[in-house]
Amino acid sequence: MKILVGVMLLVVVGWFGVTTRIPGPPSEKTCTEKWFAYLDDNYFTTSDSEGHGPDVGSGEWMNSVERQAKLAVRSDLSKQVRCERIQTQLESRTFIVNRVLGRAYLL
Repeated sequence: MKILVGVMLLVVVGWFGVTTRIPGPPSEKTCTEKWFAYLDDNYFTTSDSEGHGPDVGSGEWMNSVERQAKLAVRSDLSKQVRCERIQTQLESRTFIVNRVLGRAYLL
């Protein structure tokens, strides 16, 4: 029984290791299509399993990204300022991302 538990634990840890990554902050200019795409591809999940969700770069998308980046949602700020706040957070903190689970952990 202990061997089975050990094997199962090894499988779970291995799966988690294969599906988890630590992305670097985007090097693209903030608030550009490439910057939005990088965040959407590497950091935050803003849509469901069927691909439904806010348009990348929209106000609703920005709200979701700010929440997931552990920032206060500041829809009263300009889009450029919001992007810069997100970029600063990505540069100053480490995110551990598991896209399969739809989770990003902040260190």
